[in-house]
Amino acid sequence: MEAIFKAELNNDEKRKITAFCGSVEYFAIEQALGFTEILYKARTRYFYLKENDEIKSFCQVNENFKFAHIWYGPVCSDKEILIKSLREIISFYKSQGFWYLGVQMYVKSGYDADFIEYTLSRSNKIKYIFNNENTKSSIEIDLNESSEDIYSKIRKGHKSDIRKAINSGISVEEPKDHNDLKSFTEIYLKMCKARAIRGHTSREIEGICNYIIQNRIGKLLLAKDKSKEIIGGAILVYQGISVRYLISASDPDRRDLPMTHLIIYTALERAKSEGFKYFDFWGYNHFAEKDEQAFNINHFKKGFGGYYTFFAKKMNISLIPFGFDLYRLSLLARKLRGFWKIRKYLAF
Repeated sequence: MEAIFKAELNNDEKRKITAFCGSVEYFAIEQALGFTEILYKARTRYFYLKENDEIKSFCQVNENFKFAHIWYGPVCSDKEILIKSLREIISFYKSQGFWYLGVQMYVKSGYDADFIEYTLSRSNKIKYIFNNENTKSSIEIDLNESSEDIYSKIRKGHKSDIRKAINSGISVEEPKDHNDLKSFTEIYLKMCKARAIRGHTSREIEGICNYIIQNRIGKLLLAKDKSKEIIGGAILVYQGISVRYLISASDPDRRDLPMTHLIIYTALERAKSEGFKYFDFWGYNHFAEKDEQAFNINHFKKGFGGYYTFFAKKMNISLIPFGFDLYRLSLLARKLRGFWKIRKYLAF
């Protein structure tokens, strides 16, 4: 197999990579070509393994100074090929004089994850940290179960809210035009302001929706009240055999209506009817305290039943002696710069 590293891909490579990612059982939206450019600007290096002109593995690597990161990659269905991919990537970045490589694989914990970790640790300096930044987990629902079984596992309060939403005349629909998308974006920004949270910009929300709809790798479901006014919605992404709950928003002035409960339930029903095997709530913060908003989000997600899933822990790989320590120092320096900028601003 031949390892390819490129700063830019030609159209033929893009076509083959897109087809490869669409052929595997699991691949995260973070590895979809063109998606991350919607959210942030970063220097990206593209890697793929090919054999007889057939792609066997693919990965996007984000580069920043002497540090590199892989988010939910490489895309690969074979653990042996995945190991070879990471060995090639580690070797490449060492040769390029990088200090640190962070790898968050899109592999669930278990035999394969352990095998990959043990094999790579034999020849690389890898550190694992047990916190929310380095251990990723989620709530997942098995759509292979009957609709009756799935519904029976939903919390009683959630069932009541689903019925309330239906009885209130709320309908769940896909957007009809750009005005529907604009209305959802406005609700999302309004919600973030009301909750005092830092979210995405309007450009980012519209970019995400347009990307998944145009590429047919997801959908936007909108909640409309009985007068057909949009009051909420959720962005869902297709990741192989799984549907991922990405982003949702509800009108803070309509808190009396549990529209998000009905949206999620509708999304579950549609995902099952469309042949997906799993519904992934994407993210459960086991480190959240009771007074944190993440705790309430956890509670909401767990109310739909499902079970915990855990991804392989993030691999913090030192490419030079103390490479990971240098990376952590850079994070601290960045936080301090942000602190002093805020303090300087307040001084005026």
